[in-house]
Amino acid sequence: MESAKKEKLSELKIKEVTKKRFESTAFIFQNIPLWIASCVIGLLAVLYAEILHFGESTFLKIYAHNKAWVFVLAPVFFFLSYISVQKYSKYSNASGIPQVIASLSLPKKKSKKLIDQLLSVRIIFIKILSSFFMSLGGGVVGREGPTIQIAASVLHVVNKTIPDSWPKISQKLMIITGGAAGLAAAFNTPLGGIVFAIEELSKNHIKYLRTTVFSAVIIAGFTAQTILGPYLVFGFPKVDPDGWQFFLILLLVTLVCGIFGAYFGKIAFNVNSFKKKLSKKKQFIFGFLAVMAFATVVFYTDKDSVGAGNLLLDRLLFEADKKVEWYTIPARLFNGIISFTNGGAGGIFAPALSFGGSIGAFIGDLFTLKPRQINMLVLIGMVSFLTAFTRSPFTCAILVLEMTDRHSVIFYMLVAAWGANLIANRIDKKSFYEKTAETITEDLLTQLENKEKNKSKKIEENLA
Repeated sequence: MESAKKEKLSELKIKEVTKKRFESTAFIFQNIPLWIASCVIGLLAVLYAEILHFGESTFLKIYAHNKAWVFVLAPVFFFLSYISVQKYSKYSNASGIPQVIASLSLPKKKSKKLIDQLLSVRIIFIKILSSFFMSLGGGVVGREGPTIQIAASVLHVVNKTIPDSWPKISQKLMIITGGAAGLAAAFNTPLGGIVFAIEELSKNHIKYLRTTVFSAVIIAGFTAQTILGPYLVFGFPKVDPDGWQFFLILLLVTLVCGIFGAYFGKIAFNVNSFKKKLSKKKQFIFGFLAVMAFATVVFYTDKDSVGAGNLLLDRLLFEADKKVEWYTIPARLFNGIISFTNGGAGGIFAPALSFGGSIGAFIGDLFTLKPRQINMLVLIGMVSFLTAFTRSPFTCAILVLEMTDRHSVIFYMLVAAWGANLIANRIDKKSFYEKTAETITEDLLTQLENKEKNKSKKIEENLA
């Protein structure tokens, strides 16, 4: 009897060991495509950054030579950006984050038929091409949101091409992971990518995130960092948050940026909704007039009113000249609305940071603060405006923290993020991303319903 029991126990142990080995092998095989795709995301993020940097620097060189060229460059390249999206891939427009959110919120039964319109190889090419045209036209757009859609597309396509015999990660988890890896590679902010996945994308998928998101974020970010070096986007600004009086000014910056950020998103959504109601001809006329208004503003201001805003923030944070002209903030905000609602591709993360940073610097100059205190207000403005627009306070605070390596002021950044989020929610309960994602989801489902109705009509006609 005892020998029989021992034999059974040994058999059970062998089965347990075999099961564990099988699970560990399956886990490795399941993640191999993810790890390879994450390397591709890192490479694409670097290539995309270089392409947009080339576009923006080319525009600025021509603009510096003769400002009047903006009346040629802006209309031509804004139109090329718009037409490339409208003709070849209409869901590659604007940021790309609402498209990723929409792909996660589609009903499970219908998602397979619809997600390919939001995430695909075509999306990747058109996204890069269209936003490159925007940069050549001086558009106030960034690359971070588009990189998120590009990265999600990479993982979605990879997941689709894996044969059924191969152990797979779920479709939605791959999309979330792609979004996180894209943000990490674009900003060189791994923690920001992870928090973004949890705060903005995950919703009901948090419990599955740990392994996949961590590995993808690390690999994509490390690949980008290997090529570009261990850079910080806005590295090591000197800051000084000392004194209760300064804290009151910090709260003022938070309040102003919270209001401006919320209304920027609200206006952008309303402009898109208004344009959607117009006929194609009227859309073109509206777009042309808007771009000419953009060109006029750029002609009568300066280079601070165009581009993603990284050059402006570099000057404000690291140079002695921290002056923001009275026209810079309204010019950038106006040009940002025109660029972001043009119908082409381009993100708003980097421009939002520059909007907030310039507001912080302007208020600091009004109070004749020291350079280090103005630097602090620039960072607070960056966090506040981006939070008010995205409604992702933890993501925004951690992004700016990682980009600047200013751990000593994390408390102030969190206060700014929290305050801006409260203010923005009072103005508009939903962010631009949420409302746009809902619109995209409704459009796709209506489109599918119409197709199904047409099919049933044809069947009825054939039977008759």
